[in-house]
Parts: sequence; C-alpha cells; structure tokens
Amino acid sequence: MKTIDRWIWRLVDAVLLIAITGMIGLIALQVVSRLWGSSVPWTEELSRFLFIWTIWFGVAASFRTGQHPAVTLLSDLVTDPASRRVIDLIPAVAAAALFTIVAYYGWSLLAQQIRFGETSPILRVGMWLATLPLVLGSALAVIGALIHGVQGSDYSHAIKETRK
Repeated sequence: MKTIDRWIWRLVDAVLLIAITGMIGLIALQVVSRLWGSSVPWTEELSRFLFIWTIWFGVAASFRTGQHPAVTLLSDLVTDPASRRVIDLIPAVAAAALFTIVAYYGWSLLAQQIRFGETSPILRVGMWLATLPLVLGSALAVIGALIHGVQGSDYSHAIKETRK
C-alpha cells in the first residue's frame, strides 16, 4: 500500500512540476512576443489550463502533508494525545466530505462537457481538460485529508524524510 501511495504522490509532484514549469515558459513567451510586437494568443489560454491543474493538484498535495490552512485552537488546548488525535480527525473528515461533494459535482460537469463537446475558444481542445484536474484534485484531496487525519503529523514527517 505504501508503494501505491508513494507512486500517486510522486505523480502529483511531477504534474505540479510540469505545470509550473510550463506556465513559466508560456508566460515568458507571451511577454517576449509582446515586446516583439506580435502577441501569441494561445499561450494565455494554455497557461490558464496549467494554472488550474496547479491549483487542484496543489490542494491535494497540501492535504497530503497537512500544510493546508487550519484552525488548531481546540487541538492546541487539549493535552491528552488520544483526545488530540480524535479532535484532529474532525477537520480531516469535514475536508473529505467537502471534496467528495466537489468531486461528485465536478464529475457531472466533466461528463456534460464531454457529452456536449465543449471546446476552448483558441486552442479548440475539450474544456473537460480544465475540469479534469478539479475531479482528480478533489479525489486526491479526500485521500490526502484522510491519510493525514488518520496518521497525523507522523505521516507528514515521513514524507519529508523520504524526500531527503
């Protein structure tokens, strides 16, 4: 199971690296082309698609390591480790529920976009490519939130150790 988990999150990291690198290159191309007096219109749309992928996969990655915004007032007040673990499960379950709903409705939107053949205005690619990261990122956020909720900070520490 750890091998599958490691592969999933390495794939997420790879997608993030490719998307961010691609955005940097595309935006640089857009700036340079404007300085030359001839804007390249497709770079803006493609960088927007990559940005969407970055957002949703970044959300999943943040839930995997517990680096998402959180209110820790209640868990900081509790000194008993067992009670703290139970309290730390509440936001994980709430996040999993939220992202399950987002993934469900995102899946409906994705199916609709494929069914109607929606395409982007400039690149003429399926708009489902902009919705797919919402579905995948939400599903991965559910997994990440539950893993972090169950394993807590021990899991975050283990991830940091494997990256060294």
